[in-house]
Amino acid sequence: MGRITSTRRPRAVALMAAAAVLSAAVVPARSVLADGLVRQASASVADAGDPSLSEDGRWVVFTGKVGERTSVFRTDLESDTTIELTPVPNSARAGDTIRPVISADGCVVAVITEIPFDLFRDDDRDERWDVYRHLVPECGGPPNGWELISLSQRSGTALDNVFTDSAPALTGSGSQIAYVHQVPGSPDGVGTITIVDITVPVSAPGRETGVAGTPAEAPNRAYLYRGFRQPVLSQNGRHLAFVADATASEALPGWADGPVPGEYAATQVYVWDRFASDQRRAVRLVSGRDGVPSAAGATSPAMSEDGRVIVFTSRDRMLVSAALPKCVPTCASQVYRFDRDTDGNGIFDEPPKSDPLAMVSAIDAGVVTVGVPRAGNASSWAPAVNADGSQIAFVTDATNLLPSRRAGGGGADDGDLLVAEFQLGQLRRVLDGADATGVPGAHGRPALSKSGQVIVFDTMAGDVIDGVRDVTTAGTRKVVTVTATPQLSLASLDFGTVLLGFESTELYAKVLNSGPGAFEPTDVVVSPNFKISGGTCVRGVMVAAGTSCSVNLTFNPTEPRGYEGTLTVAGQGAGAPSVSATIRGAAGEPTLLADPGGVDLETAIVGEIGGRVAIDVDNIGFLPTSVGRIVLDGAHPGDFEIRGQSCTNRALNPNASCTVEVEFHPKGVGYRSALLIVSTPSGQYTSAVLGGFARYSPTFETTAQTTDEPARPGQTLGLGGAGFPPDAVVAIGFDDGTEPFATVTSNAEGSFLAIVSLPARLRIGERRLVATASDGAVANVTIDVLGSESRINPAVPGFGF
Repeated sequence: MGRITSTRRPRAVALMAAAAVLSAAVVPARSVLADGLVRQASASVADAGDPSLSEDGRWVVFTGKVGERTSVFRTDLESDTTIELTPVPNSARAGDTIRPVISADGCVVAVITEIPFDLFRDDDRDERWDVYRHLVPECGGPPNGWELISLSQRSGTALDNVFTDSAPALTGSGSQIAYVHQVPGSPDGVGTITIVDITVPVSAPGRETGVAGTPAEAPNRAYLYRGFRQPVLSQNGRHLAFVADATASEALPGWADGPVPGEYAATQVYVWDRFASDQRRAVRLVSGRDGVPSAAGATSPAMSEDGRVIVFTSRDRMLVSAALPKCVPTCASQVYRFDRDTDGNGIFDEPPKSDPLAMVSAIDAGVVTVGVPRAGNASSWAPAVNADGSQIAFVTDATNLLPSRRAGGGGADDGDLLVAEFQLGQLRRVLDGADATGVPGAHGRPALSKSGQVIVFDTMAGDVIDGVRDVTTAGTRKVVTVTATPQLSLASLDFGTVLLGFESTELYAKVLNSGPGAFEPTDVVVSPNFKISGGTCVRGVMVAAGTSCSVNLTFNPTEPRGYEGTLTVAGQGAGAPSVSATIRGAAGEPTLLADPGGVDLETAIVGEIGGRVAIDVDNIGFLPTSVGRIVLDGAHPGDFEIRGQSCTNRALNPNASCTVEVEFHPKGVGYRSALLIVSTPSGQYTSAVLGGFARYSPTFETTAQTTDEPARPGQTLGLGGAGFPPDAVVAIGFDDGTEPFATVTSNAEGSFLAIVSLPARLRIGERRLVATASDGAVANVTIDVLGSESRINPAVPGFGF
């Protein structure tokens, strides 16, 4: 926050902590999952899965069982109602409906089905899979009004050969649909992608468009081919991402090679700019380096709403320089993020200003300042991305990405569910906290809302997730949503003394998003006499976790008095985040001016010193004056200390200046802010906004390291911790996915000392012990667990001894 004319820029974000080791008490564990945070979307539907989510996080479509048949359902999370979308018409033969997707606006659902909803153009014989589209009644469509999409342009009847391994793709409004079907004249199993514009009449020119980059000739017999699959459309329909085992980005596309002749050729991820002026160069290779395709291939693309960011998976060890696990026997798949506009100027696919490719299935989401990213030690897959590409959800078997891990379970495609906050450089577990440590990593197929505040996924662990109603048979698959509310910060602002009847210099207030999730500001309101004059906190601008937006303000006093108002920035919808701050100013003769008017200090650990800044105070009046008072005010004045100043007890002539030095000493976590107010004896004043991030950085030790006393099952172990939140419950457990076996409470300084009993049944060997508290305070220590001590029984005469 500060004056628009200031050249000072806020520095990096961070988080907090520290303290000395003191006493602690053992207390019952408490839940850290807020009521309503976790919900079951599949209600009484058995074997629910494969969910898709509207951009506002309200509507979820998914599959489930109706007897022996697979059908598609839709849940309205606002009213908590679920309906079946694909009941079998009385005149049709029963069949399965799979691969549901919902448009971003929630108005259109597309599916792949065996059911002939259109009895005039779709038959009811043999194997038949076709794509249908449904405009929901809330958007003006008729109930059960399914429209056939996969049509033969020659006959006008159903194709009956849609591939079921790739879901259809929709634009934001659902007016265009891409799907995969058999290539005519090619071997069975070779697919191509057709994009259908439903605003164009059937059989009219422009209704259907085939994917670019398709080879002119049929596949050769040297390798096996799958063709073009896994389409993903940007919301405006301009960009299509897909996978293909063809050299689709070349001027004369051909069929690709593979690692072993006679086996499948390598597939790559491509993106096609459908509106590019030069269609010969409109297809770009995504899964490669400097135009060279990945040797191991790539799959599973997902794309941001504008087509800028594409995420995918690959087993290639050469795409990004990273510390990778060994290939035993196959290499682990990792999740990558490709940025088509590295300088953010709105022009895609120009020569990049920085490396467009990054690995996100790595510690700290792959963001490093020194060295190379440390990748997950096992495979990651099933990536999903939010609207601006700042959040990537993925499923993983890796156990080294977070301080704690979860036990495995579920099916072959299930694992732990993480979200990479790419701009913030952090990973978070979707189901985290002390009461979720016993939830196994048995989740799959995530999807994100526009902001990423809502995530939906299917899981085999629904019976042990707090907030999920146990209304279906135990062990069946469920669809679950988790809602996260971003933590926003907005510092108070003070215009100081402004000439009566005149508009002040423009200042700006900064809204910082600490996550989780992105934030879209939709409402910005300020009190009278203060005016919003611009800024970037506007509807349509996504504020990713770890970034900020600004509100530009002016002040125009109309009466000779002081003014105090409120600035509020809020999102839209129930549960949307909002933040408010006090805005002040006074009418009078301007005399003092603080420079800079706003500054962020270096990040700090809670309880430690984070940095120091010097604020100059200038006399901008025409007469000499003096400084009568220097105080700290605002949201967190106790987190900043005035360490020195040269302003009081002296005259301050026109154009002269003095200095106030302020030090950041945070006492809490997150973004901390205060106002430095400097005033004259007659009441004129100026102010500077001070801010900085703070985080916890706890430490954790046991007597197994500090003494010769070993750790054994069923025996006691001494614990000591420091740097945790004050008066907080700290859960103690192993990182193997089991529930914590003890809890302690930190003291007012965030420290604890405790003696706990280890579980009697405990795996012997090297183990990692984790201490978990609120606000992201986690510490771990490795201990060696030895076997129980052998007992020597004394010899007793007469018993053979």
